[in-house]
Amino acid sequence: MPLEIDLPPGFAGMPVGADDKMNRGHAWTIAENAATGAGTSVEEFGSYLMALVPAMQANGIRVFGKFAVGRRKGDVATLTLGVVQWPETAPGNRDAVVAAMAEQYRSRHKYAVVQPVRLPIGPAIVAISEGEFRLPERDVRTQIKAEYQIPLPDGRSVVVLSVVAESEDAWPAVAEATAKVAWSLRSQDVS
Repeated sequence: MPLEIDLPPGFAGMPVGADDKMNRGHAWTIAENAATGAGTSVEEFGSYLMALVPAMQANGIRVFGKFAVGRRKGDVATLTLGVVQWPETAPGNRDAVVAAMAEQYRSRHKYAVVQPVRLPIGPAIVAISEGEFRLPERDVRTQIKAEYQIPLPDGRSVVVLSVVAESEDAWPAVAEATAKVAWSLRSQDVS
């Protein structure tokens, strides 16, 4: 199912598809723009991006990148949009599917705010959560995440849109940017 979205202003990232030649082209374009700032060569940076592509493909990731968010300089959010397949065709009532998805999400994320919403493409859940990401050597980073899970009209797929930032102060901007992307999701097959 072909999908289109409107990405946030200043978004820098790459689409991921099945065509490795196109993936390589996107990776090299990003590398040409980012390598100097990352202190590496275009070839090295591009190879890092290409090394991520198989894992992104295996997990259904279609778009991955970053954009500035919030009022403080340096607040950056990471946007990931993936499409996953149901193990079998989902029940025909997408509202019932969304209600079940919301309950499942709440059971796994006790402190998240989760609610069903109606987007132009159909029913979905939205969740806002806060957590910690622990790195080696006792480095703990607070993360704010806004996530939409959107069953598609084809009855076989779910879009998972996740935006994460390391700034608690940026959560309203994270929620707003994620909502704008979710509301922009469209398909030629909308029913």
